[in-house]
Amino acid sequence: MSDAPGPDARRALLAVVFAVGLVTAAAAAPALAGQAPLGGLDSPPAPGEVPDLLRQLPGVDALLGEASSQGEFGAGASAFGALTPGRSASVGGPMSPGQRANATEAHFLAEADGSRYWRTEAYTTYTGSGWERQRVNRVQPPRPITERPIAWNEVTLRRPATSLPTPWRPINLTCANGCPTVTLTPTGGISASPAFTEGQTYRVQTIEQLSAPSVLDDVRVAGSVVDRAYTSVETTDRVRERAAEVVGDADNRYDAARRVERFLEANKTYSLTDVPEPGDRITDQFLFEQDAGYCEYFATAMTTMLRAQDVPARYVVGYAGGDYVGNGTYLVRGADAHAWVEVYFEDVGWVRFDPTPGDARETARDALHAGDRDFDVSLNRTAVPGERVTATVRTAGVPARGVALVVNGDRVGQTDANGTVSFAVPYAEQLSVDVETTVNVTESSGSLAPPPTGGGDRAYSVRSPALAQQDDGNDSAQTFDVNAEVAFAFAGEVEPGAERTLTVTVGGRPFPDAAVTVGGVEQGRTDEDGRLTVRIPEDASGVLDVSASRDDLSETAAYPVDDLAVAVSPSLVAPLPGTTATARVTSGGDPVGGAAVTVAGASVGTTGADGTVAFEIPLARAPAVAAAASEKTATTAIGWVLPSAAAAVIAAVALLAGLVTVARRRGVTPRAIATALVAVLRGATSSAVGALVALADSLDDLAAELRAAAADGWRGVFAWLASLPGRVHVPDVRARLAGLTGATDAQRDRDAGPTSTEGDAAAEGRLQALWRRFVAVVGVDRWETKTPAEVAREAVDRGFPAEPVDALAGAFRDAAYGDRAEESSVDRAEAALESVREDDREDREGEQ
Repeated sequence: MSDAPGPDARRALLAVVFAVGLVTAAAAAPALAGQAPLGGLDSPPAPGEVPDLLRQLPGVDALLGEASSQGEFGAGASAFGALTPGRSASVGGPMSPGQRANATEAHFLAEADGSRYWRTEAYTTYTGSGWERQRVNRVQPPRPITERPIAWNEVTLRRPATSLPTPWRPINLTCANGCPTVTLTPTGGISASPAFTEGQTYRVQTIEQLSAPSVLDDVRVAGSVVDRAYTSVETTDRVRERAAEVVGDADNRYDAARRVERFLEANKTYSLTDVPEPGDRITDQFLFEQDAGYCEYFATAMTTMLRAQDVPARYVVGYAGGDYVGNGTYLVRGADAHAWVEVYFEDVGWVRFDPTPGDARETARDALHAGDRDFDVSLNRTAVPGERVTATVRTAGVPARGVALVVNGDRVGQTDANGTVSFAVPYAEQLSVDVETTVNVTESSGSLAPPPTGGGDRAYSVRSPALAQQDDGNDSAQTFDVNAEVAFAFAGEVEPGAERTLTVTVGGRPFPDAAVTVGGVEQGRTDEDGRLTVRIPEDASGVLDVSASRDDLSETAAYPVDDLAVAVSPSLVAPLPGTTATARVTSGGDPVGGAAVTVAGASVGTTGADGTVAFEIPLARAPAVAAAASEKTATTAIGWVLPSAAAAVIAAVALLAGLVTVARRRGVTPRAIATALVAVLRGATSSAVGALVALADSLDDLAAELRAAAADGWRGVFAWLASLPGRVHVPDVRARLAGLTGATDAQRDRDAGPTSTEGDAAAEGRLQALWRRFVAVVGVDRWETKTPAEVAREAVDRGFPAEPVDALAGAFRDAAYGDRAEESSVDRAEAALESVREDDREDREGEQ
């Protein structure tokens, strides 16, 4: 047997060498040319037809159109994250806060000849709760690519993307500085690895759809040459029955798809919020258990129903529409993310159908980013009337080319390639800036059918923006402040009957062609330097009104004819430092508005229409108040500021000294005050603790009573409630306070002690203090209305020892009814009170 390799071995070796050469060429071509040619429906044979030996070589899958980087995609994505679709996509459920925030963000800018669907990926397998992408075979439609029109579109990403948005069907992709590695997935998406970054721009070439709809009418309803994954589905029996009912007797695939599309549009409403939490049988749930849903529900239901009738269909995610921002450019946001259906037609390929109600979706889309502007306008400097400024218009951070700038209702120009336009600032106090665009209102050139009638045929066409205007309800005008401060200056003194040259400026620049009136008499219009010779009225006096106006800017100033006068009125009787005063500026007795006022050299503002301005009096000997208006000045001084301050200080010191003197005469010393405060705090604390303990006891008693009453039923409870008002008493706060006062007096008296001349009076005061302390200890209510004997009797009834109680009551009675209190009786009273307090403490400890 020969050792030479046989024919089979030589063919295998040749195939390997050939495959290695192709892989090397494919890897080098994008780097060398900055271009990434893509396969498509007209690509080489499907992966299933390639020998396994070649498929095992590195890079062959990428060469043949298999996406090799899908493993890096996240799972569980939805149509709202269409730039980074995962291998699986969840369906349904209310929008999350994150999705709502994403809806307002710009995703990309696209240059196209009309509004389009921007496809990012398609899914093959229905899981019941969503979709998955699995490896499938592509097929090659027999119609040559040369029979299809070709179009180029440019896309600038505003967010990173692993799946590039393109119209269907992409065949080529280029980047100005070279593209990262891209591959075409089996379901027709363009995958980028690594991801295209924010700001990346690419151009994509696509095959436009055919112009004659008749090519779809001859394709049978069921059966296809595409992968079996597109015609098989696991779903419920009632979904299959409903699909058969809707498709009915349709004799071609196009009619079958249109019937399902129209059925969903007519029987379900669009809502992003009125939807339940998703389950594990989305199509069944949407068809039979809920009334509303959004694009994911509609597209999933249509795909499932068609597959149930053996019609090849797939679930597609991407974007639809966008806001036209001029120069053939569309701004596409997260709110434009969308899901739809593609149905396969032999000899044509995949054709789009969209069962989602278009008008309701547009309304919801606008609401998602209501208030978000499509354009941002900035000025290169502060606007001054009559001066030229340059405005820069951007959309999603990119210069907006070829859009019209509208300032205060007038078009002022169109932006250049850098998004800039220069204009003269109108004479107004504020700028209101809008941006307008011009839109071609004809149907997209990519349409397969004429403009739809009677509901529209969206299997072929994409609706363009409705009208040629920028304001679609999502934008609001931007406003800019204008330096529109108008000033007047006369050459020489203003005298009645004299002619003077008046110079008018606005924002520090001449105010040309302004209509001027002086004292209500029209004088003419200023020249290019803002000057005009005017005549002062013969009867001018006091304040002369001078005005200038042009377009939307008008200003009137009060010009003083007579000398200025300034007067100051303090808010108090005397001008004390730190208090408020009012300066009033007049000319000939008329108030002068707009006069600049300074106090002690510091500006405090300008006068209002009444000629006044308020300020704070500074600490100075005689602060000067100066006013200036129209080259006239007046000055006055605030007198008696320091003397008033000194007098206030002396009065305060004298008042304090008087209070101290009175306090000393009444025996009040700092030590006595401190002692009294300590006694009050102690007494208050003791009273608070006692009150809380009593409250707790009362609540326990009430709870026990309520339980006993409840044993007799609801009648017993009502009877118990009715008895409460008669048994609830408000504490005698006055008696408690009197007790505290007595304790304070006693403490003070013990600390101070009597003098030789005031001994008797002091003894009587001490005895009264002891009595107050006594009634506070025993807790006798309204003791002021009772005799000492009655108080003593009530104290004994409460369990206090009779002997010390009687001794204390007798001493107080003797002093209260005329007898002088002696030191010995006071001492006995103190001993008796101490005995009562000791007994009270023992009783409390026994209770504990």
